[in-house]
Amino acid sequence: MRLKPARAFAKGGLQGLFLACSSLVASNAAAVGTRTFDLDTLDEFSGGDLKGVAVSSDGGVRAGFNVGNVPLTDASSSFSALALGDGSVLVGTGPSGKVFKVTGDRAALFADTGALAVTAMIEVRGTIYAASMPDGKIFKLSQGKAEPWVTLPNASHVWALAADARGAIFAATGPEGRVYRIEPSGANSVYFRSDEPHIVSLALGEAGELYAGSSGKGILYKIAGPGRAVVLYDFSGEEVKAIAVGKKGTLYAIANDYGEPPEPPKRSPAGARSPAGPTSAKPVRPGKGALWRFDATGRPEKMMAHTEFHYMSLATDAEGRPYVGTGAEGRVYTVDDAHTVTLVADTDDRQIGALAFGKSTTYLAGSDPATVHRVVAQGGSEAVWTSKVLDAGLRARFGHLSWHASGPLEFSTRTGNTSSPDPTWSGWSAGTSAPTTVTSPAARFIQVRARWSRDPKAVLSEVMLPFVTENVRPVVLEVEARPKNASKSESKESIPASGSEPPKHDSVLKVTWRVDNPDNDSLRYRLNFRREGQGVWRDALRDGEILTKSEYEWETTALPEGKYRLRVEASDEPANPPDLVQRHALESGPVLVDNTPPVVRDLTMTGRRLKVRVVDGLGPIARVEMAVDGKPEFRTLGASDGVFDTADESVDVDVTSIVPPGSHIVAVRAYDAAGNYTVREIESR
Repeated sequence: MRLKPARAFAKGGLQGLFLACSSLVASNAAAVGTRTFDLDTLDEFSGGDLKGVAVSSDGGVRAGFNVGNVPLTDASSSFSALALGDGSVLVGTGPSGKVFKVTGDRAALFADTGALAVTAMIEVRGTIYAASMPDGKIFKLSQGKAEPWVTLPNASHVWALAADARGAIFAATGPEGRVYRIEPSGANSVYFRSDEPHIVSLALGEAGELYAGSSGKGILYKIAGPGRAVVLYDFSGEEVKAIAVGKKGTLYAIANDYGEPPEPPKRSPAGARSPAGPTSAKPVRPGKGALWRFDATGRPEKMMAHTEFHYMSLATDAEGRPYVGTGAEGRVYTVDDAHTVTLVADTDDRQIGALAFGKSTTYLAGSDPATVHRVVAQGGSEAVWTSKVLDAGLRARFGHLSWHASGPLEFSTRTGNTSSPDPTWSGWSAGTSAPTTVTSPAARFIQVRARWSRDPKAVLSEVMLPFVTENVRPVVLEVEARPKNASKSESKESIPASGSEPPKHDSVLKVTWRVDNPDNDSLRYRLNFRREGQGVWRDALRDGEILTKSEYEWETTALPEGKYRLRVEASDEPANPPDLVQRHALESGPVLVDNTPPVVRDLTMTGRRLKVRVVDGLGPIARVEMAVDGKPEFRTLGASDGVFDTADESVDVDVTSIVPPGSHIVAVRAYDAAGNYTVREIESR
């Protein structure tokens, strides 16, 4: 049987700026004999370690971004990135508002704004401008210097910047949801005023139109001029995190759904330089992200979505293709016109806060701690795909590893008994370019690794790995028996409460049992019974009957009344050869078989005083009641000693309040605990 492990991947803000999220999913296979890990989808190829490879929703693994790592000192989060003409990149960070310049594999402090975070940067006619929060300031940046340029009125957060052909800068702000226009002189005015608390994203279209995205109700605006705006789209979520312009008049936007509007970060009580950094009034939680495309006429099309995390960053490359950085797991995705989703980079960062495409270099800016990843190559000899940890459930022997690929690849494996690889795991096996039997030792967990060292253009489309787990004995944990129509909470020998429905007899007992079956083998059950005090076990099943369900309806009509015990044996023989079969059996507690009604004796009626004695072979007597003149209203009578608890009970009661004067037929009905009953009559005078 082929096994599909449980999936860790699903096709698919302000709040996400400081989100931490992780995911680990193990397989939950249920099968017998040989099973197979079969990896052939984006879900299954993702979740492991991807270095220099890309995974697409068409089920292929191919050469992808090969990135370097440049840590940024004294910064925990990356908020913005700006690619410069010399191939370097500026990265705006928090929680201390520093801007770093990354050239190659080296980072240096470029400017210190003293703000909480540098949320956006733009270069206009050779001058670099940086937006900040929470003081509503925009800075002019130069090497080693951050000069305050504009402080926008009624704005504490400046989220995004855009510039038109004349050099005017637009600034998206909060908490009053305004877009400002700032002239090169620094003079500023409100260009657009929304009903939203924050405008968090901006982009300038090819025809000079301005697009703005809000946080609150998640609205995308198209602004044609001062105060002149239309709603291009109202998203189902709360935030339009980023906007980017594509080719031929297309527009991309990422929208996030958190369930409620996110709250912007603010300074900690200790101040901007506190290690505690930004805090939020409400706990941060992951959202759901979606990438939308709008054509030149404004028609929307959802291109990609993830339900397990939101999106943090968006940028388009020189070809107009969109790239999205995630708010969890530090990944970068792209999608083409056919909606083929490709995971192009999988970093160790918590999130990708910014993306920057320069003329010759691409940069990814991550968080916790702030790190810049420079795309140094597309695939190459360092391209390596490592599967997620595959869980066989129990210690297993692994068989013949095989795969489908368009070119030669080199495979190796390693195994261990912990869910995350640690020093107790085996080393990686020697690489092989031909399908072969796994040489890694038997273990519960395994990883598979593929290298693109021989053919950078090879595409891996499927990996297959059979395995057989060690056979583990099934253990019967509990055996119960109750009348067929009784609820699980009702006991066969329970005495019904006074005033409740009378017990109902059923000669069929429903026998149920619970079994611990660690390796999920198919099981066969055998059911036997013996009378209490006897040593011989007898078969409760019909001739030739094979029982595979953990329940059985046992007909007891032909059995003498008395106490019995049941024994259930669980065997995994359907899934294993005879020499490996494992068995376990468990006995039930005493089970009452009683199909004989009680006997009414000494029934007398003297005046209005009723006396009756009821005797049962097993007991106890559960209920005695009476009715008058055939009316179906039975009245409960009490035991002489106050409690019905034995097989021999008497009733002695004055029934004047029940039986009116004159001649009447009094019917007495008595039940035992098994629901058997008998009725006797007497005439009152």
